[in-house]
Amino acid sequence: MADAGRSTRLNTAYAVIDSYSSLSSEAMLAPLAPEFTHQVLPESLGMPARDRDTFGAHSTRIFSVFSRFAMVPQAVFEDAVGNAVVVYAKMVGELVGLGAWENECVLMMRMTDDGSKVVESREFVDSAKANLLREKLTAKMNEDGAKVMDA
Repeated sequence: MADAGRSTRLNTAYAVIDSYSSLSSEAMLAPLAPEFTHQVLPESLGMPARDRDTFGAHSTRIFSVFSRFAMVPQAVFEDAVGNAVVVYAKMVGELVGLGAWENECVLMMRMTDDGSKVVESREFVDSAKANLLREKLTAKMNEDGAKVMDA
């Protein structure tokens, strides 16, 4: 939600954070620049870097396994010189058929010059929890006879 007391850069970052709870890839893509790139870290997770279109497809797949999801900011830092916002957040949700889910991340977002869109997002997640999610989803999809996805 836009706040007149915040910079455009911070309002854009909060728009990204808020879009997670929509479970809508359209809402997720709205604050992202056409040249947007996304990378999940650490690299040891083996998650591919994604452009805006592949990130949209990925978010659609991820959102499909949640009945609810929220990114809950714990700390937000703005770097005016670097034109970036860094967010430490809890990720809280409910997995369809698998129960409650919680993880945490540090989201580093670099903005367009005017601060109105995100150009780059680097998301550092708890790798143990990310691997656990991948295992749960793989087991669930194998039960359902579905194709395994990149969590």
